[in-house]
Amino acid sequence: GDDNESHVTREEAIEMALRANVIVYTISTNFPSGGPGDKVLQRIADATGGRAFEPFQLQQVADAFAQIQDDLRSQYELSYHPPNFVHDGRFRTIEISALRKGMKVRSRNGYYAPTE
Repeated sequence: GDDNESHVTREEAIEMALRANVIVYTISTNFPSGGPGDKVLQRIADATGGRAFEPFQLQQVADAFAQIQDDLRSQYELSYHPPNFVHDGRFRTIEISALRKGMKVRSRNGYYAPTE
């Protein structure tokens, strides 16, 4: 999460992940957790529909990988066709929610329209 002389900005990295349609899961190695680097990892995970983990003990690292594995095995794919679609490459925000109570939805907060 901490910047170690990156070649791209945090926002550029998030944009690249969104354009590539990938979900990013992050696991912090910072101790103690909760610092600026962990906030960056949380921001990247949230933007792409992933999750951020801040394990304190070794067993929690294994638990994080198990939760990621469970997420990947339990995901659904939705299609969305907006009216008046414009191929302008701009970012479009979306919000996905479940109608049934008790359901939790985790998704990216938007997508980039294609340019062609």
